[in-house]
Amino acid sequence: MSKKMAGILIAYGAGLAGLGFVLQQTPPAFGRVTTITGFVGGGLCVVWGVAALAGLKGRAWAVLTAVCVAFVLLSQTVHVWTAPSDAIGNLAVRLLLTAMTLLTVGTITYLLHGERPPEFYQTGTARRDNQFSNRGEGQSRDERPPK
Repeated sequence: MSKKMAGILIAYGAGLAGLGFVLQQTPPAFGRVTTITGFVGGGLCVVWGVAALAGLKGRAWAVLTAVCVAFVLLSQTVHVWTAPSDAIGNLAVRLLLTAMTLLTVGTITYLLHGERPPEFYQTGTARRDNQFSNRGEGQSRDERPPK
């Protein structure tokens, strides 16, 4: 994971924790789940970002954390938009939770597909013909002749 990606992950985690704190002011049945998700998910994302700055190469734990946060936030978002307006609060709460969910989905997308070299998305011989590819890499299973 690059320093840029680690910085984005740290910023996302801090923002998620901050938005979870803001949503703490909502009704207790709803606010408790969102606050805990914001603090725990945001804190773990900050930890994975700092670990990446320290040299951790993998993205798996960061992606797993963000996916878990996305599931919880998505369930809360659906609950908020389908509940009567007097039980949840005003429109700002709904929009803020929706923004948190979309931010989480965007972060997952960036963690999975961000900062990959152009030849990563090419298959077969097109990858070998690319001037940016590593010509010394081994032959893939797709290109091997059948036995």
